[in-house]
Amino acid sequence: MTLSPMVISALIAIACYTVFCLVIGLGIGYKKDVVSSGSGYFLGGGTQKFVLFFTTVATWFSTGIYQGVIGSVYKNGIGWIGISTWQLLVVSLMGIFGPRFFTLGKVRGYVTPADLVADYYKSRVFKLIMGVGMLAFCIPSMMAQIKGVSWALNGITDGFISFQSGIFYAATIVGIYVFFGGFRSQAWVDTAQGLLFIIILWGSMFIVASQNGGWESTWQRLMDTAPGVLYYKDTTEYWNWRMYLSFFILQGCGGFFAPYVWQRSYAAKSSRDLKKIAGYMGLFFCFGVTLPVVFCGLNFHVLLPEMANPENGLVIFMSQFAPGWGIAVTIGILAAGMSTISSILVTISSIVVVDFLGLAKKNMTSIEQRNYGRYGVLALLAVGVGLSFINLHTIEILINLTLAGFTQILVPVLGIFVFKGITKEGAIAGYVIGLIITFIGTVILNNPLGFMGGMWGLGANVVVCGLVSLVTKPVSEEDRRKYLEPLMHPDKIE
Repeated sequence: MTLSPMVISALIAIACYTVFCLVIGLGIGYKKDVVSSGSGYFLGGGTQKFVLFFTTVATWFSTGIYQGVIGSVYKNGIGWIGISTWQLLVVSLMGIFGPRFFTLGKVRGYVTPADLVADYYKSRVFKLIMGVGMLAFCIPSMMAQIKGVSWALNGITDGFISFQSGIFYAATIVGIYVFFGGFRSQAWVDTAQGLLFIIILWGSMFIVASQNGGWESTWQRLMDTAPGVLYYKDTTEYWNWRMYLSFFILQGCGGFFAPYVWQRSYAAKSSRDLKKIAGYMGLFFCFGVTLPVVFCGLNFHVLLPEMANPENGLVIFMSQFAPGWGIAVTIGILAAGMSTISSILVTISSIVVVDFLGLAKKNMTSIEQRNYGRYGVLALLAVGVGLSFINLHTIEILINLTLAGFTQILVPVLGIFVFKGITKEGAIAGYVIGLIITFIGTVILNNPLGFMGGMWGLGANVVVCGLVSLVTKPVSEEDRRKYLEPLMHPDKIE
């Protein structure tokens, strides 16, 4: 098989990217004394602000930022600017709950979200239920990223790297540095990948503007070509107020309460760092990430007004108008996808070890916890790889339900910090019913009355939790006081 110069260039770029990831993950990011314990392996032993910032950015934004998001902007127009608003909700929740999670986690050694919630409600059953729920959503999401990376590799190499080979590539590279270095290695690679895919996004925006005749010309030509995408659509269109409200709440709450984001609160060096990060991350999300994505999605209409596959619009545009940069875009997709894969992998390994195995093996040592975590990484990666070869409708359903499912933990969390009348029984019943109604509203009833199924689930969660809490006994004032006592002097706990 004769390889074209473009494919050869792509293979060289992929090889360089591979070395880049391994050098950072096994070199700069690896620290033997940190991964010598379970908490160090899962949480990194105190992550500095810069790394914490970019590992959070890289975890939030997956392959979808290069593919599905740009495609949605292309198809649905300026309405997708709503992405900026839910990002502001995410960072607001980080500023409110992040320091509390950090302080309680520091004092009590929490590793997973279920650790914190179940400890307050004194319920091993709730810990198990939360672990199952979060694992059910995390694994399909990891699988989706593996597939996204595989398709990108297959496309840029013109089929030289098969889809199957791409799956093994993604799993192998991520598996190596996560297995040895845990959270710290993963966070450092995330940081490098986050910087990389954002630089590539901005480079893509400048190329799109240049190909469309410059900054001023591109907007005028867009007005002439597809003026409709620049206006908010009325309530008969996709982005009506019900969809906006649903999207804002579910993306915002689910985005923060996702376990792979929640755990970054535990991983910080201090609560002050979390407050500072929350303070400037919103602006970065809106302008550092959303701006180039929205710009490209809208302005593809100028030169590609009838694009057949807008979900892959960035690759399609570059392949026609800037083929060399198309290789960079593919590397950006790899960086976005593999950073999310590694984050989810560390998280689900911690859930299996702490929330499941920890219930059965109560006297597990820290070294044993680390070792089981490494075994978990390999086993769960194998599961993700296996699922990536299978087209299962149920997996697609779980992916669509992911953030809506994570949102349901909002009510039990409010019971800890705000509404002291919420009981253990109420929190558990509301959470379970919320997940069930979310599934029914999304899959069976297809977002009734225009509200996403997760909104109906959240409403049911609140109602059931409230009703059950009225007839059951809440956490005693003494237990609640002892649990929240570290929050009285958080600055002393760093």
